[in-house]
Amino acid sequence: MILCSWQWIFTSKHRRQINAGFAMLAWSFAPPALSQQAANLVVQQPVELRVGVQQLDYYPHYDFSAGNKRGYFAELMRLFGRSTGYQIRFVPLPVKRLYQELADGLDLVYPDNPAWPNMPEPDKKVFSDPVVFSLGSTLVLPAHAHFSLHEVRSVALIHGYTPTKWLAASQQYRFEMVDVADTGAALRLVLKGRVDATPVELNVAQAWLAQQQQAGALVVAPQLPFTQLPFLLSTIQRPELIAQFNQFQLKHAAEIAALKKRFALQENRPEVLQANR
Repeated sequence: MILCSWQWIFTSKHRRQINAGFAMLAWSFAPPALSQQAANLVVQQPVELRVGVQQLDYYPHYDFSAGNKRGYFAELMRLFGRSTGYQIRFVPLPVKRLYQELADGLDLVYPDNPAWPNMPEPDKKVFSDPVVFSLGSTLVLPAHAHFSLHEVRSVALIHGYTPTKWLAASQQYRFEMVDVADTGAALRLVLKGRVDATPVELNVAQAWLAQQQQAGALVVAPQLPFTQLPFLLSTIQRPELIAQFNQFQLKHAAEIAALKKRFALQENRPEVLQANR
C-alpha cells in the first residue's frame, strides 16, 4: 500500500511536470497577444503628394512667398491629407513655370482654370470641382468709384496675370497698362494716385489693406470690369486624385465652410455691384 501510494504520488508529480512542459512548448509556438497588438500599431509611411502652387502672397487664399505656407488653401490641403493619409508637400514656383511643370513631377497644381488664356495643354488636364470662387474686382480711390472705362487713364496689372476683361477693353479704350510685381505694388500705386485703378481679387485686396491699416481706403468701382471665377485643382497624370478630392469636399462640407469663415473668404459678388452686372 505504501509503495502504491508513493508510486501514485510520483506519477502524479511527473504527470504535472509533463503537462506543464507541453503547455510551455505550445505557448512558444503561439504568437503572444502583446506581439499582435504591437503589429497592429505599425503605421505605413504616408504617400507624398507634390502640390505645385504659385510662389507669391495671395492671402487669404494662400501665401507661399518667402517660405510661407499659410492661408485657406494650405489649411484645406492639410485637412485633405489628414482625412486621406496623404503627406502634402507644397512646391512653390513662379507663376509661368508652375503650369509648364504640371506634366513633369507634380501631382497637382493650384490654382487653375480651363478658361484662363495661354495655359499649356488644357485639353490634357483633369480639373476638380470648384475649390473656392475668386472675385476679380477693380479697386479705385473712393473719389473715383463712379469711373467707367472711358474715364480710366491708367491701370496697374500684376505681372503673370491676364485680366481678360481689361485686355479686351484695351482694344476699344485708351488707357496705359502698368506692369507691377505683386498685389501690394498695384494697390500702392492706386493709393498714391499714380494709376487710376487695378484689378485685384477682392479678398486679397481687403486683407492687404487691413494689414496696412488702410481698410476702406480703396473701393470696388461697380462699372469697371469684374469677374467671378472658380479656383480649381488640376492634374495630368493623377486623375484619381481629383476624384478623391471631389469626394473629400462633399464629405467634409461643414468643416470646409468653417475654414472659409475662419479666413473671412467672400465668394459672391458684393451687393453694391449687383445692379451693375
